[in-house]
Amino acid sequence: MFKKLKKRWDITSNFQVAIILIVFALTGSATLYVKGAAFHVLGIQPDTELWLKVLLYILIIFPLYQVLLVLIGTLFGQFRFFWNFEKKILRRFQFRKRKKALVLLVLGIVFINSSTMAKELEKATLGGGCFWCTEAVFLELNGVESVMPGYSGGHVKSPSYREVVSGNTGHAEVVQVVFDPAIVSYLEVLEVFFATHDPTTLNRQGADVGTQYRSAIFYHSDEQKKVAEDIIASLNKEKVFDNLIVTEVTNFDKFYKAENYHVDYYANNKNQPYCRLVVAPKVDKFEKLFKEKLKPKTK
Repeated sequence: MFKKLKKRWDITSNFQVAIILIVFALTGSATLYVKGAAFHVLGIQPDTELWLKVLLYILIIFPLYQVLLVLIGTLFGQFRFFWNFEKKILRRFQFRKRKKALVLLVLGIVFINSSTMAKELEKATLGGGCFWCTEAVFLELNGVESVMPGYSGGHVKSPSYREVVSGNTGHAEVVQVVFDPAIVSYLEVLEVFFATHDPTTLNRQGADVGTQYRSAIFYHSDEQKKVAEDIIASLNKEKVFDNLIVTEVTNFDKFYKAENYHVDYYANNKNQPYCRLVVAPKVDKFEKLFKEKLKPKTK
């Protein structure tokens, strides 16, 4: 392999080939990291339309890869090689070849995303009190692709956190859970939901009081509505809780993403008093009750 690469790249040193391969590997890893951060900032979800992901790859990720390649190559003392390497590639891309390369790039992106796009992902929008708690719980559930804290069920457009906690917007603090029904069903999602908060207290969870902390299910389909109503009826019939469930079951309308500092709040603030006293016990309870349903890394 080294002989072919040396001939292709017009170099004579095996060491230089090894360094170049390392640079390619590091550049790829760095690009994936930046891609994840960029997608997070831009709010790109696993179920986001493929055309939008392709556009971001073409406009951001691919050019960024080229820049990182030269920068990392410079750190390894290979600036001249990678600079010439980039120029050679650009020279070789005549008009027809550019069209061909673009097609190959798009096909490559489709292939990379095919495993995600092939999944028929679903959304569950749930309010179980403070979304710091519900987010931390569902992030550990196997089959969950993403969890985004936000606000639903109110009458004010694009509310802020301060507005919501005032109780004047009508919104509930919720999480929008994107999950793969081939791994975890909507019923299982709701089982976790009911097991990790108190659905019998109206407009409160523990010391958190107000309509923004109400127990709520915002269903996305008639099937989700039926599943929600059936599990509530079953839990009430079996008297799982001392009091009747007061969880609101409402048709989903709009979801407003919470401010960025709320995302991954528990993971980033585990020493904060509320996280230690309120969030951590709920996460511990979930991990004990649903040990077999944890994501592999959290088992």
